[in-house]
Amino acid sequence: MPTLVHITDEKNSARIKESGIVLGKYRSVIYFMPVVQDHFISHQWLRELRRRGARVLVGVYFRLPSDELVWAGKYSSKHQRLPLGQAIRDFSALADPLGYEMFIERKIDAAEITKIRHLPQKIGWRYQPHAHRKPPCGCPACLDYGSYGSRKIREKYDSPSIPVPYEILKARIAESSQIDVLLDCLWALCNKRRTADPSFLEHLLTIEDAELQEVLARTLAHFRHEKTKRMLLGLCKHESAEVKTVATESLVQLYRQDAIAVLGPLVDDPAISIALADSSLEFL
Repeated sequence: MPTLVHITDEKNSARIKESGIVLGKYRSVIYFMPVVQDHFISHQWLRELRRRGARVLVGVYFRLPSDELVWAGKYSSKHQRLPLGQAIRDFSALADPLGYEMFIERKIDAAEITKIRHLPQKIGWRYQPHAHRKPPCGCPACLDYGSYGSRKIREKYDSPSIPVPYEILKARIAESSQIDVLLDCLWALCNKRRTADPSFLEHLLTIEDAELQEVLARTLAHFRHEKTKRMLLGLCKHESAEVKTVATESLVQLYRQDAIAVLGPLVDDPAISIALADSSLEFL
């Protein structure tokens, strides 16, 4: 089953863990995005949603069957109702996925939620897709009076984000034992594909934190190197089904149709076999 993410205010976390993501008095649908290999694309709505006043937003991750009917489309265009698996295939084929959204007309049960995690608070676009480095419009139609930061809109533009150099990320990973620091570094490594040796990440395999292992599995998909296969196969033996799922998806990303041969007898693992079926829809 595909993994999806709904972004919400951190203060809703406890209620969501207990009751799921419920429909509200003024909200008849639940918005979400599919979790794909590009972290930015999956969480592209975070900064725009944060403009509404929430101090900290979190990602609520859940899974739904591929045949579940959902609505999908660009926020400014007509949406289509179609099975989730087809919606993800269409989304993955887009040349420009920014501004895309999906929603479902029912609550998400607590049993369908796999985790809630904190996210870097500067992911995504604001005001409109591709608005980066463009001055936000200050007209009343685009900028609500009294909205956060509105007074300074005309005084200061967003400073362009500067990627952390690769060697600095490697040094931080080698020196730090803090999970949050390591997670931030791993997500930053997902900004481009490399042929570099991922051995500097190998010591992370010994850290007993399922979320870290899951993000590590996702990060390794960006390293096309002979040692990547061995590290991902190790993660496919992790006790967490989520880690196995992401590790399998990363192997599919790297080896495509050869992923089954690479996995060997591991394909009999239930989590891996399901991930292979879902990955064949999304990535092949």
